[in-house]
Amino acid sequence: MFKKVLAVALSATMALGLAACGNSSSGSVETDLGTVKLANYKGLPAYEDDIKVTDEEVQSVIDTDLNNHATTKTIKKGKVEKDSTVVFDYSGQIEVKGKKVKFDGGTAQDQTADIKNSTVNGSPMIDGFVDALKGHKVGDKFTKKLAFPKDYGNKVKVDNKDVDLSGKDVWFTFTIKSLQKTETPKFDDEFVKTNYKEEGLKTVKEYKDYQKKELKYNKIMNGLWMKYLEDCKVSEYDKKALEEYESEAESSIVAQYSSYGITDIKSYLDVTGMTEDEWHKQSKEAMKSRMVILAIAEKEGHDADKLYKEEGDSFAKKNYGADIKTLEKNYGEDTVKDTIQLNLLLMKVRDVVCENVEMKKGSAPTTKAPETTTEKATEKSTDKATEKATTSAETTKADK
Repeated sequence: MFKKVLAVALSATMALGLAACGNSSSGSVETDLGTVKLANYKGLPAYEDDIKVTDEEVQSVIDTDLNNHATTKTIKKGKVEKDSTVVFDYSGQIEVKGKKVKFDGGTAQDQTADIKNSTVNGSPMIDGFVDALKGHKVGDKFTKKLAFPKDYGNKVKVDNKDVDLSGKDVWFTFTIKSLQKTETPKFDDEFVKTNYKEEGLKTVKEYKDYQKKELKYNKIMNGLWMKYLEDCKVSEYDKKALEEYESEAESSIVAQYSSYGITDIKSYLDVTGMTEDEWHKQSKEAMKSRMVILAIAEKEGHDADKLYKEEGDSFAKKNYGADIKTLEKNYGEDTVKDTIQLNLLLMKVRDVVCENVEMKKGSAPTTKAPETTTEKATEKSTDKATEKATTSAETTKADK
């Protein structure tokens, strides 16, 4: 599985061609998506207190990076200790009318238990479940009698009849298959040389300086980009490109949420509470964002095809955990190319904006920006999707 999925907002297939324009940092630019009048993107305000990068923030990046590069080894011998990670199978039985019988949700294979945190696949289990593994060895098969909590509240089907598991005794048969050991690399010059060759980094100091800049630039963009987009004005959207964007976005949404009953854009709007007008407005906002990125990139002399050829594969591996050919097999050639091109151009735009800000002392004014249609729709979508996912989730497993 890839570390990230291609976001809907960046994956709709469309050309990135641009018409020639002047060299100033503002003015109208014609793109294949429409025509946009850029506000001046050089000299935008950035506030010193808001963009400070702390040692703690850099260390957090380092820790996450090391964890992402950690490797897991499978160990076929050994005993389960208090800090072990264990791969095991289990099969549960309850007593019904004097006989022990299996029940729905009581059997699973290749589960991973974190003994230290008392979880299985990241979730808590009934009391005694994880502790039952302690002290046993790889290859052991054994049965442990436990009990569901009195307020468990789950019912299961046995011979087509509902059986309440609350307070009921349960016998779990465990089979320990292996132990796992995670090895985290050491943070040193060798780690930097090995993993940041494309960035030209060779030492820990260079790495820290690089991450500080990345954190700083991200803070700058978070502070000014939405306001800058508001100051840019679209004079015309390309009708065909907008229709194509919405069609691709709809296909992506259906593929992502089909398990929740989403079959088309109408059912998606019903679930999220969005109106058709809000959907079209959100689409135009996404298109406008693309147009601004493409227009600035053109003014700065960046060529999408050249960037893709020179930096595309490296970007794909770093950000999506796979090379371009692998991504194309899963998402399609056009989608992958356009997504990565747009992201590469966005990074170039970010750099030129951040390198030309006007630094100001203190923090930005605290006046809260008005909530955008996109933000409202996202909140509604998240809430509704979470609600649907919760109500449709299975509740018969042996977790709390």
